[in-house]
Amino acid sequence: MNNTVDILNRILSVHNASLVSYIKYASPWVAHGQQEAMALVNDAVEDQERSVKILGERILELGGIVEPGAFPLTYTSFHDVSLDYLLNLLLVTQQDDIDVIQQCVDSLEPDTRDRAIAEEILGNAQAHLDTFQEIVAGETADA
Repeated sequence: MNNTVDILNRILSVHNASLVSYIKYASPWVAHGQQEAMALVNDAVEDQERSVKILGERILELGGIVEPGAFPLTYTSFHDVSLDYLLNLLLVTQQDDIDVIQQCVDSLEPDTRDRAIAEEILGNAQAHLDTFQEIVAGETADA
């Protein structure tokens, strides 16, 4: 991955095909008292959509073609499952996504606009992971 467009496309596809992005289609079952947790997950979904838009626009500016990727087929089994179940999966998949995004950031030239965009997206992804961890820890403590 030495081409900037390829690297940005990799980040875009990670976000666009992530479990976080898929949640808006899965309609998780939200238990009484979990509305705030679901709102925080929805914030992550919206943030990733914004990141995909920013990356897509930048790829087009660079003369590239946007390659959005596709959701893994296994995600279709996550329809109508509980938010608790999805949150535990999010902890794993979000960390995996962060690892890929970190590799992409490291592949970009330092002190460039593209690296700054990628670093901001990485920071947001980490913040969402922290939020998911806090939700799970809070729910575990309440149980």
